[in-house]
Amino acid sequence: MKILGLSRDGAESHRKFIAEHGLKDMTLLVDEKGKVAKLYDADHFLLPVSKRVYLIVDQKMNVIYRKDMGFGLLPDQTQTLLGEIDRHLH
Repeated sequence: MKILGLSRDGAESHRKFIAEHGLKDMTLLVDEKGKVAKLYDADHFLLPVSKRVYLIVDQKMNVIYRKDMGFGLLPDQTQTLLGEIDRHLH
């Protein structure tokens, strides 16, 4: 399993975020122009920022879980996401 994060922030911002939060097993991708965010309906309609959208994508690239939190965090995000992954594996 691979965990990816996507943000419109630049690479240097990503490096600082990874170091600050100790995210050794997570890859953060740069999407400065918001092209990927638009594909997943995560781009803000007016501001040059992305909303916080949680996605779980299976090996066939099908979105099996999607939760749009606007700019908030998913409550109990780790447990919620692991629960959804487990639910789809069984």
